[in-house]
Amino acid sequence: MMRRALFAGMALAVATAGAGGTHAMEAPMIIAGGELDPAYYQGADVYLATPRPPDVPPVRACKLAESYIALVNAGEYAAVAALYADNATFLEPMRKTLRGREEIEAFYTGQIGSMKPILAAVSYLGNDRECMVEIALQTEIGGEPRFVLVSIDHFILGADGKIVSMTAFGRPPRKVE
Repeated sequence: MMRRALFAGMALAVATAGAGGTHAMEAPMIIAGGELDPAYYQGADVYLATPRPPDVPPVRACKLAESYIALVNAGEYAAVAALYADNATFLEPMRKTLRGREEIEAFYTGQIGSMKPILAAVSYLGNDRECMVEIALQTEIGGEPRFVLVSIDHFILGADGKIVSMTAFGRPPRKVE
């Protein structure tokens, strides 16, 4: 039964691709946070509307990640840096690893502060010590504000509840027309 369903799904995918890919499909794809715009399936994960706020697991690391997003959106970059331990590391694979709260604060107040990003958490998964958050960033497409999935951030907390390590796994950039 499962094999038949798998083959039926594969046949539908092939037929859809032959008819022009996802552009031929009218219904939007629904993922965590809401519906994606079918016009962008081939290029980027662009939401039709502001992503729905997800349920935040009632655990320490995910509550801290929720605070992190709220502080970034409020432009409180020194407060964001204060969430980190003195000897924390911040790793974003496409950038130099930041070590220590001083470097991390300079990054948030300088680079991030100049961009003034608006983030939306799409999903959370974690426990008291670690949390993974899928994040969408507000941008402008065709003169309209839209949210695009950009990263999964992995927070690891120390015994004192401060971030000892944060890794931002960025999604590969994809062309949005």
